[in-house]
Order: sequence, then C-alpha cells, then structure tokens
Amino acid sequence: MLLWIAVFTYFTSGLSAIITLMRGRKLNLWLVYGSACIGVLAHTIALTSDLLLNDQLRMSLLNSISICVWMTITVIVLSALSKPLHNLFTFFMPAGALLLLIALLAPQPVTAKAYSAGMLIHIFVSLLAYSVILITTIQAVLVNVQAHHLHKHQLNSRIMNILPPLQSMERLMFEWLIIGFVLLTAAIITGGLYVENMLAQQISHKTILTLIGWGFFATLIFGHFYLGWRGARASRMIYLGAGFLMVAFVGSKFVLEYLLIPS
Repeated sequence: MLLWIAVFTYFTSGLSAIITLMRGRKLNLWLVYGSACIGVLAHTIALTSDLLLNDQLRMSLLNSISICVWMTITVIVLSALSKPLHNLFTFFMPAGALLLLIALLAPQPVTAKAYSAGMLIHIFVSLLAYSVILITTIQAVLVNVQAHHLHKHQLNSRIMNILPPLQSMERLMFEWLIIGFVLLTAAIITGGLYVENMLAQQISHKTILTLIGWGFFATLIFGHFYLGWRGARASRMIYLGAGFLMVAFVGSKFVLEYLLIPS
C-alpha cells in the first residue's frame, strides 16, 4: 500500500512540474515538493519492511532499483532547497513512479541474506554513487540539449525558457559528477576491502565494467580542470561512463537473478 502511495505522489509531483513548466507558470511548491516529500516518506517506510526479513536483507535487482529511486529523489528534493533543480522533477518523478510500479508487479526470485557491516557500507555507498551519477547523466542530457539550441540560435525555444543559463547548468553537472566520482571511488575501495573476491567468476565482469566507467569519469574530471573539456565532449564521456555502470549494475544482477536460475 505504501509503495502505491509513493507511485501516485511521485507521478503527481512530476506531472505537476511538467504542466507548470510547459505553460511557463510558476511552480506550485505545495503540489510539486509536497507530493514528492509524501512519496519519499511512504517509500522510506515501505523499503524498511520490504528489505528486512527475519533480520536479513533481500537485495534483489528490483529492491536495489527501488533504493536507487528513493536515494535519487531524496537527493533531488533536499538539493532543490538550495539549487535550481525544478527541471529534474519533470524527469525523475515520473521515471521513479514507473520503476516502482515495475518493482511492485514483477517477481523477485532473490531470498533474504545476512550481510556483514562492511558489506552493508559497500552496498549503501555503491547505490548512492549510482543514484548521483544518474542525476549527473540527466543533467548532461539537459546541458547537451541546451547547447544544441544555442548553437542553432533557438534562444526563445521552450526548453531555453525553462532551464537556467547554460553556464549554471554545466557547473551543476560537474558538481554532481565530482560527488558521484568520489562516491564511486569509495564504493570501489570498500568493495576491495569487504568483497571476498572482486574477480570471482560471477562478479568479475561487474568489477571490470565498473572500473572502466570510473576511468571515463576520472579522465573527464582531469580533462575539464586541466584541458578545459566541456560541452558535447563532456556529455558524451558522462554517457559512456554511466552506460558501463548501468550494464555492470543492472545487467549483471539481471543475468544472475533471472537468466542463471539454479535448477
């Protein structure tokens, strides 16, 4: 029941933000932020009961995605108090509602398992890193679209009127990127400390793909601060890094849980 409330309130928040921005009106803060906050609260309580089973955790793919949705929306709601992030509500709220709906309706074959404190830290930091990098990726999409409109001299287009200035958007994108990179680095380090064998057969591809994604982000950060990389090049590198992480996280868990089902 609580997840259904989260689905409804996330969708309401996103739809309200979309309609308001498309019409060029001022945001109804009570409806957009209020609905999002109610959704986060309901989602938080639901996660507690869905994840815990006899003092063990069910860290299935769908539960992990649900946690990422919760983390992403929580980060956006809190950050929107001080940053111009209302445009992100139009993307993440409906997407979050859709992902939660899938999690509600799809089967979850994973049973509960006990984790050490170190592994719990690794899992939490990893999911938070994925969430922040997802925000970074959507921000990169918006920056790319905005730069394209500027290049075509479409200064009065609807998207240009909705978004903050390109320089502010790009600065925010790199702020998210650095935060996500630091978290991803911490996830890799804690994985090395607490995962018994990161190159074991079942997770070796996940480790390698994660390191490749980390490499793209590290290269971009170096290139941005020392070589002045920005714009389309920066966006493409973010897409590539996020793509490798997506395959590492979602792809590996999907194969293990739904394709390699033990007989």
